[in-house]
Amino acid sequence: MKIAIVGSGNAGSITALNFGYYGGKYGNNMVEIDLYHDPNCPIEKVGQSTTPDVLELISSSLNIDWYNNDIGATVKYGIWYENWGKKNKNIYHKFYMQNIACHFQTHRLSEKVRQSEYVNTIEKCVLDPESEIDADYIFDCRGKHYNNWDDYNTLINPHNSAIIAFADGADPDLRDTKCVATPHGWTFVIPNHDSVSYGYLYNNTITTDEEARADFLERFDVGEHEIADTLRFRNYIAKSMFEGERTILNGNRFAFLEPLEATSTTFYRNVAGHAWDYIFNKRTKQQQDDNIHQMMKDIETFILWHYQYGSQFDTPFWDYVKTLPFNPDSRFKELLQESITTPHVVLNCHSLTSPTYGIWPRTSFKIWHEGAV
Repeated sequence: MKIAIVGSGNAGSITALNFGYYGGKYGNNMVEIDLYHDPNCPIEKVGQSTTPDVLELISSSLNIDWYNNDIGATVKYGIWYENWGKKNKNIYHKFYMQNIACHFQTHRLSEKVRQSEYVNTIEKCVLDPESEIDADYIFDCRGKHYNNWDDYNTLINPHNSAIIAFADGADPDLRDTKCVATPHGWTFVIPNHDSVSYGYLYNNTITTDEEARADFLERFDVGEHEIADTLRFRNYIAKSMFEGERTILNGNRFAFLEPLEATSTTFYRNVAGHAWDYIFNKRTKQQQDDNIHQMMKDIETFILWHYQYGSQFDTPFWDYVKTLPFNPDSRFKELLQESITTPHVVLNCHSLTSPTYGIWPRTSFKIWHEGAV
């Protein structure tokens, strides 16, 4: 079967590894993959953090470990939330010791995948995949989609802007993703092997760009010259992951939600997995669409939960986030109640088999509830 993947950023890379590793190495080479890479189209610099399941795929498929590490990966033991929650100033969303995640440099992962045994890399700018590409199925991973917004639904989220910066020099003491609440939103701090990445998120209808920039420079150890870009974004998901006769959307072409809890690469892998079930296990398009949209709804709800209890700041932004509609379903309420009443030792023993909400087990509910509520 011929699979074409258009775009070699995070979504294209994760899709290629998912189909190449399981359909190639462990699938009797039943899948042939053409990966279309446009050298004139820069790869998104953000999206550098994983959850443990994505690290497992990257490490297994590319034979990468902490000694043979040519994607610039740094260890991620968990997530520090600083200045969040009225109950505790700092909350640690830990990964248990049998689990670990990573941060990585997006362009280096892309290079590694393009050079791998799983793909035939074709350098070409593709504008209309279905008319230009001969393949059984096409994954469109070309990044944000700015047209035909009637084909997309809006996701509920308080942010629409981000200042991106890269501070020179590694921070050897930083072993986690940091999510630092600010008066105007929050900022991710990610350790790279040769730098530290920052993303200062805010809402430009509440905070001006000038106010955000001034607070960012004052609050963090970043120089004016290290600011790379100011981004505007929407939070959205396409009404269907399927487009045209043969195309499946993934990555920012399909959906985008702010990066709190590092859900993007896990979501990309799940889209690829649902596409696999459609292609090989004969699940219907409607089944897979419903499943992946439910997963995004769960992610949206879990992230909104983080904002319901505010932060250490009483500002217009944090007043605004409490007005956003937060309507958790019965599954959310059941898992939250179970996390409150179940002892830690039982949660830990069954963490791999316990029910999940989106990508979160009951342990994640317990950590946030005990820290913030």
